[in-house]
Amino acid sequence: MAEEAPLPSRRPTPAVPEAGLSHVRVLELAGGVGIAWAAKLFADLGADVIRVEDGNDAVRSRPHDVHRWLNSNKRSVWSLSNELIGGADLVIHDRRDLPDLRQQNSQLVVLAFTPFGLTGPYAHYDAAEINVIHASSWGNLSPGGATDPDLPPLKAPGHHANINVASVAAIVALAATERAAVSGQGEHIDFAAVAAAAKMTEVAPAAVSFLGVEASRLGTRTVVPWRIFQCTDGLLQLICPEQSQWEAFVELMGSPEWASLEVFATGPDRTQNADVLNMYLAEWFADQQADEIYHASQAARIAVTPVNTMAQLETNEHFAERGFFATTPDGLKLPGPGFQIDQPWWHLAAEAPDAGAHDGEGWRHRTGGADHGEAAAATRGRRPLEGVRVCDFTWIWAGPFCTQILAHLGADVIKLESPDHLCMFRRLPLNPPDSPPPAHDTSGLFQLYNSDKRSVGIDLSHPDAAEVVARLVAISDVAVDNFGVGVMDRLGFGAEQLRAINPDIVIASLSGYGSTGPCAEYAAYGPAGGAFAGLYASNGYEDGSALETGVAVGDPCTGITAAWAVVASLSARRHSGIAATIDVAMTEAVAATVGEGWMQYVTDGRSPAPLGNHDPIWSPHNCYRASGDDEWVTIACTDERMWQSLCTVVDPGLAQRPEFASAADRKRNETELDAAISAWTQTRDRWQITEALQAAGITAFGSVTSHELWTGDAHFEAIGMLERPHHPLTGDRVVPGIPWRLRDGPNGLRRPAPLLGQHTVEVMTDVLGYAPDAVGDLITRGVVQEPATAHTD
Repeated sequence: MAEEAPLPSRRPTPAVPEAGLSHVRVLELAGGVGIAWAAKLFADLGADVIRVEDGNDAVRSRPHDVHRWLNSNKRSVWSLSNELIGGADLVIHDRRDLPDLRQQNSQLVVLAFTPFGLTGPYAHYDAAEINVIHASSWGNLSPGGATDPDLPPLKAPGHHANINVASVAAIVALAATERAAVSGQGEHIDFAAVAAAAKMTEVAPAAVSFLGVEASRLGTRTVVPWRIFQCTDGLLQLICPEQSQWEAFVELMGSPEWASLEVFATGPDRTQNADVLNMYLAEWFADQQADEIYHASQAARIAVTPVNTMAQLETNEHFAERGFFATTPDGLKLPGPGFQIDQPWWHLAAEAPDAGAHDGEGWRHRTGGADHGEAAAATRGRRPLEGVRVCDFTWIWAGPFCTQILAHLGADVIKLESPDHLCMFRRLPLNPPDSPPPAHDTSGLFQLYNSDKRSVGIDLSHPDAAEVVARLVAISDVAVDNFGVGVMDRLGFGAEQLRAINPDIVIASLSGYGSTGPCAEYAAYGPAGGAFAGLYASNGYEDGSALETGVAVGDPCTGITAAWAVVASLSARRHSGIAATIDVAMTEAVAATVGEGWMQYVTDGRSPAPLGNHDPIWSPHNCYRASGDDEWVTIACTDERMWQSLCTVVDPGLAQRPEFASAADRKRNETELDAAISAWTQTRDRWQITEALQAAGITAFGSVTSHELWTGDAHFEAIGMLERPHHPLTGDRVVPGIPWRLRDGPNGLRRPAPLLGQHTVEVMTDVLGYAPDAVGDLITRGVVQEPATAHTD
């Protein structure tokens, strides 16, 4: 707490209608961007969020008035009083040494959002986002398809990764708060940002654990073409995973002679000759107009996406028609939510307050609140979403990422899988070399993102499947799909049909562009999210071209956004009785997280350009070469104390050089400063550097490879992230665990990813009430399916 607080200008207390999360009270103990974002998610849905200020505010000190984005809808005070603690439902903080506030409020949920968690070998380490992202191996994977090993791994601009993992933390916190409201028992959540980031690293954990190979940012992508190309008037991203898409694109180009060469005939051919193919494509794109090619390609169902700048995002027709942007009462235009909902719960009711603007105020009056009853005792000591059932229509990555979060929180997620339309993650060849058939049950990629779920094999196109689905929907709390727009309606399971079966079900549909707007039916794979939303345009090396982030962030970002909207809707349903319908567009889910770049555009009038690993104000802030082959270490000095400590360790003479005298000087002379630090790091081991700098109180960490992380990393082992659930066909292979630990609830995975149809009979009889002979008849007629091989649970 600050001893002397500046006098703030008085701001009115936000007036919020009784809706959404208006029944939830949140205390945010001011810290970094991550917890400010997590608290904002609550505030924007109507929760009463009070920010307790700190004199060393990492959010208010960020450039371009970023705090006006992160602190809207909140109130601000300087003092953490007993009255505020006693009336709160949730406290969010990022401190390692905070006393247990639950001694003052036994029903309180406390979310501790820290870089490495509160236990394990690195629990005492400080870290900026660049350190966390490299500790998770995500940093080492970026940029994807890199060709120059002399260039360092690259972090995404701003705090993009930290914002995404903070969204996961907010989901866990809200689910725990809901459980506490019913049980009367609070909870303490130990959330490790590095673990949540590692869980988003796409194929990498499967490549290590199931194939025994290292995932790397260097080398040719497995899908070619997959690249950003320069047109006459902008950038376009092209990706063609399917042969039919490549053939359609060749036709769109006018079937140039070079495209008929045998070296480009098949997917493997194109991968082997990627350099030559990309050269031809770059020449062709250079003469094209971006918007024309974008729409023409999409008309042919080819996944071409504009790499938008912030200026282009602001004028985008699709976002305009969907009403993505919103305005605060003081006229600031901001990115809207990453989801749309059929209830008026999300709104910008108040601009960001001055520090301490609401000193002396208490909690807003609320109706309802805790409702402890006969079920209270039964819910204690359980996972937060135990008792919630999810009807899961999802496949590939975004949808399964959403439902896996719900499953990790205890929901009974029942995955409906069609044997004739297998999930791509079941089909991709990430199977152990010695694994038995069938291949779709041994894919490591499927196992990463489907643990803790049950599987029912069902032919959704069969006329008799409708009754099975209807029985499950009737007793479910949530239904989630991520098919293309219109597919669920054609199958007979659109929102209206589901709501007719069960008026109380929360419905979430995930798609590339959302269910409405001029681009609603456009094709979009995960990489399209970062391209369209303005992330990739500012991602890259300083003075270089736009690059992708190494992980197709659109997919996990969309899944996380959907999971937040689902848990928030479940909370609102308990309070109001209203069941929401949620529309999640990948393009909006990513765009909602790039507020730092947006605020730079708003304040400077220019779309942000790539900064490499640098920060707008902090310096040094970079990924430096260490001794060894492709080994790197990240160092960030975020205050003057760290800079002085760095000089003591690296070279005391640096502190005497006038060009490095102040933070502004160091930023202005960053090239010379980086050179001085690189001269020191490149002769030393990255872990020796990490230990020496951390001991001096400097945020530093080595760039971790996927292989190092998933083959026995001591910290990940200690915090339960190296799980080895026994799979009936692939055995006890490492898969990512759960990035949070409950102090008073169960932890760890409950089951491995299922075989296709592994739980068909169990669900049909125990959950849906079918007689065994009726189930046998449905299996015989091909309506539902059991696993292709024998198994044991």
